[in-house]
Amino acid sequence: MTQDIDREGGALAEPPASPAVILPAHADERPARADARAARDLARARPRAARKAALRRGRLIRVALLASPALWLLVLDVLRRARHMTTFDRPHAAGYAATVAASLGFWGLLLYVASGRRGAARGAVGALFVALFTLACGVQGGFHALYNIYCSIDSQIHSQSIPWSIVGTLPLGHPSVIAHFAVALGFALGALRLSRRLVRPRRLRRRLAAAVVPLALAGVAMIPVSYRVIQSSSADMIYFHGITALVKEHLGITNDSPDLRVQRRHPERVPRLSARPARPRNVVLILQESQRADVTCVAYDPACDKATPFSNAAAPRRMPLLQMRAHDSTTAISISNIWSGVPPTESLAVLGSAPLLWDYAHAAGWDTAYWTSQNLMFGNARLYVQDIPVSHRAVATQLDPGADLDYGAYDRQLTDRVIEEWDELVEPFFAVVHYSNVHFPYVSDPLHSPFQPSELTKAPEKNEHFKNYYKNVVYLSDMAVGRLIEHIRGAPSGERTVIVYTSDHGESFREHWQLGHTSSLWDEEILVPTWVDAPEGTLAPEERASIEGAKDTFVWHLDLAPTFLDLMGLWDEPGLDPFRRRMIGHPLTRPERTVAPMPLTNCTWVWGCAFRNWGMMQGPMKIEAREWDGEYHCFNVLDDPLELTNLGEQACAPLPDLARGLFHEMPNVTPPGRPKVDWGG
Repeated sequence: MTQDIDREGGALAEPPASPAVILPAHADERPARADARAARDLARARPRAARKAALRRGRLIRVALLASPALWLLVLDVLRRARHMTTFDRPHAAGYAATVAASLGFWGLLLYVASGRRGAARGAVGALFVALFTLACGVQGGFHALYNIYCSIDSQIHSQSIPWSIVGTLPLGHPSVIAHFAVALGFALGALRLSRRLVRPRRLRRRLAAAVVPLALAGVAMIPVSYRVIQSSSADMIYFHGITALVKEHLGITNDSPDLRVQRRHPERVPRLSARPARPRNVVLILQESQRADVTCVAYDPACDKATPFSNAAAPRRMPLLQMRAHDSTTAISISNIWSGVPPTESLAVLGSAPLLWDYAHAAGWDTAYWTSQNLMFGNARLYVQDIPVSHRAVATQLDPGADLDYGAYDRQLTDRVIEEWDELVEPFFAVVHYSNVHFPYVSDPLHSPFQPSELTKAPEKNEHFKNYYKNVVYLSDMAVGRLIEHIRGAPSGERTVIVYTSDHGESFREHWQLGHTSSLWDEEILVPTWVDAPEGTLAPEERASIEGAKDTFVWHLDLAPTFLDLMGLWDEPGLDPFRRRMIGHPLTRPERTVAPMPLTNCTWVWGCAFRNWGMMQGPMKIEAREWDGEYHCFNVLDDPLELTNLGEQACAPLPDLARGLFHEMPNVTPPGRPKVDWGG
């Protein structure tokens, strides 16, 4: 220890110790008590904080659980349509957000009410939640898997069956459809079970929420949605909108679908068939839309100056059929005639049960395909081909989810898809390639428009400009057709493939005071371009001679189904007997021709008509009339191809009497000379 030194240098003694401080006896207990109190306060605070955190987590879990149905639908929609959603402009994006908000509120409300511990509302609303969510999520998932678009009013409004429309009139046995319904049901049941364990709303709040459920149901029934092409709404709201419109239609509240449209087919089972074609071959139908015969190079012309130079160059050895006529000027009726071979005047039961060409080909073990740029959401058209047995299929909405309802996806996209999948077909195969861009409002390209002057106008004084516009549309579509034919002929299977080309109907340009199609049965609407192209060795000599001999013969769309069946080697198959008896046409591959009177009508049980018209032909003699006519007009189309001179009913006897006896049983038709009657049934 260092000692202190005084001023004289002497050492001092060590300093005395500090005096002891004597504290009260309880003074040393205060810090301990404070520490204990702090410990107790901390102990109390920790559970309170934990409880608050747990409550916050519980609330978040409950909110997330109530929001989960709408969020699940949103996630699925993003997975399906993320690229499409990026194309929404601001108004459409805002509309989509609004329907998602409505979806959140609707499903959350139902789940909240269904989460109660007891009460009638708990069970009823729980069942309602499971049923509605399974339907909305399952239908839209299955529909999108098949068509790359959501089920909407466009694909439901013309239905004659509410129960089938509730499930989207989907093929319920399809694996993808089953999977989507199963996942939707599983999610709904899981969400309901979890909510009943975790949400448990208070009685008063639950009763108030239950009172709001009817208003919520009314709200989703009336909420406006974007359902066509863009579909910038949530899938569930689009579904409810369509179902509501359908119910209103059936109750007579609205009248948006006054005419009969395509219903789902229920084809008879075709027994196993043995194909014995005269030569090994594949068969392809190229079906055009609204294409007139007089704008088409039907026979090969090295200097083709019409609107089809590309198919002309791609099939120089084709065999023309210059007098082919459709029985109508309506797509749905034409495809029924071509693919079933059954007359359009048959009953709904027969037309709805008749097998189609794919059914026969499949029964014979052939591979099958159907590709189309048609938007099959139009008028329930999807239902006509939904159940056909095919290994390859594409429709407009699969080629482009924004496909136009009338003219579909671009025909070049269709050709691209067929070329992409062509080599996947297994020989022998039957395939249909169905184009659509020659349907109004038409698809044109200024860079490929050789016919001028050209204008998209319906002004009478610009009629020739309008027709030139139409010819440019045919020209553009023919580019896609020509490219397809070139690919087929360049592929190994193309050497063994017979191609048949035709159009469903024609198009009028004021020849008889009307535009477009479906309005009449004049030749500008039913005389259609048709040819057959068969590489060497694909036809027997007698088959080729028969087709070549039909060049100037009056032949019909109802002859095509028998022709295809004969090309597939099925026409003489005994198992075909009951189906063949319904077909009034004859194979063009054989010398016998169809000479009986042939019905013409745009009003059938497949498709009702807004412009009621009907007629009949036998060879060149033709009658036609519309609902305001008191008699049939008679023409000889060989002597008078423009149908300008009415020869009077007697010149076409017995066709007028046959027609009156036939058409009085057809839907939406009042035959000439009879009192107006609604045959709609």
